[in-house]
Amino acid sequence: MISKITICNLALAQLGQAPISSLEQDDEKARRLNLFYEPVRDEVLRTHNWAFAGAEEPLVLIEKPQEAPGRCIYKYPAEALFVRRVFVPEQAVKALKFREVFRTDLHCRVLEVPAERAYAEYTRRILDENLFDPAFVKSFSLALACDLAIALTGDSALASQLLQKYTLSLDEARRSNMTENFTRADASDAFTEVR
Repeated sequence: MISKITICNLALAQLGQAPISSLEQDDEKARRLNLFYEPVRDEVLRTHNWAFAGAEEPLVLIEKPQEAPGRCIYKYPAEALFVRRVFVPEQAVKALKFREVFRTDLHCRVLEVPAERAYAEYTRRILDENLFDPAFVKSFSLALACDLAIALTGDSALASQLLQKYTLSLDEARRSNMTENFTRADASDAFTEVR
């Protein structure tokens, strides 16, 4: 079972540091890990269209401006870290152009889309570590180690070495994740045809 503390200790192991038992303990490692954990997790989630973090849902229409017909304003999906594609169900293969903007009058991010009944395909912010793919866990722990290297060890050569390891790990994770996505899509098509 993967946990937040497991991922943190994997990062510490890459740095040659002793593991911690809790993120609440009063020491520099725990404080730094608490500071870096969420931003690094979200950054690594955004780097790729991870199968375990993918979602697709209809967008919620906020307004259809009179002055710009065909330019609908939709609420930005609450769980979305990165909107990858916007489409209409009838033409799911064709991606629509969209623009993300912050509306000061609404105090939120919105999506401007040139169509009604639009859907979004996006990467979700995943908070439950048990949902993480093993390849993502490895890449995430290396990214965390890379960001902590200077602060905890002062060793810039180690930081560079970890950055190379992270880049290679991420490339491999992306390849295996894309293969898995294609395999699932093929199986889904075959299942649909059989029915």
